[in-house]
Amino acid sequence: MEQRYTTFSLLLINISRCVQRIKNVEMTALGLKGKQVQCLFGLYNCPEGVNLTKLGEMCGEDKGMMSRTVKELTEEGLVYVEKEGGRKYKNPIRLTEKGEHIAQIVAEKISAILEEGSVGISDDERSQLYRSLGVILENLTHICKNYDPQ
Repeated sequence: MEQRYTTFSLLLINISRCVQRIKNVEMTALGLKGKQVQCLFGLYNCPEGVNLTKLGEMCGEDKGMMSRTVKELTEEGLVYVEKEGGRKYKNPIRLTEKGEHIAQIVAEKISAILEEGSVGISDDERSQLYRSLGVILENLTHICKNYDPQ
């Protein structure tokens, strides 16, 4: 049991570290930050735009972090927030033309790295891995809910 925990934890921690390192190095080459990858990629896949709350859900980040990231990307001229009424978190966020170009580069880099990172794994194996990780996440989420005061 102890070995299962150690193996599982170390695999996840080291995969996460590698992903963060790759994001940081690749984004630095574009003059951006690693934390901006998810936001750019999410908006690239939603050309109609999404509000801050939805973008945060897509990226696995809270509204505060997403707000700071969107602000940075706005200052870089990569995204803009449509002004619709006074509800800041409800307004759609979209890529600018420059943002589209950068996001396309990011998407191509992600595709190439995913391809290289999955060498030796069949599509069926990858699907099973994702299904298994999804079940583990559901189970751990259920366990975590038991820790939250009701």
